[in-house]
Amino acid sequence: MQELIAIIENYVEADEITAKTSFKKDLGLSSFDTVCMIDEIKTELGVKLEPADFVKYKTVGEMAEYIESRK
Repeated sequence: MQELIAIIENYVEADEITAKTSFKKDLGLSSFDTVCMIDEIKTELGVKLEPADFVKYKTVGEMAEYIESRK
């Protein structure tokens, strides 16, 4: 999860990002930031995501678990 948090921190300024942090509610990611993060996740973590995954997996923890299951 720390790898994902490090990637997220490149796109948002947040005091603290935890497993319970919501992408939409807490981070307010723009569509552009989401697409850029998807590319970085693919490059850094080797997992291909779709923008819809950020709707399906609403929190950082849920997304981290999903990414881990796809490795």
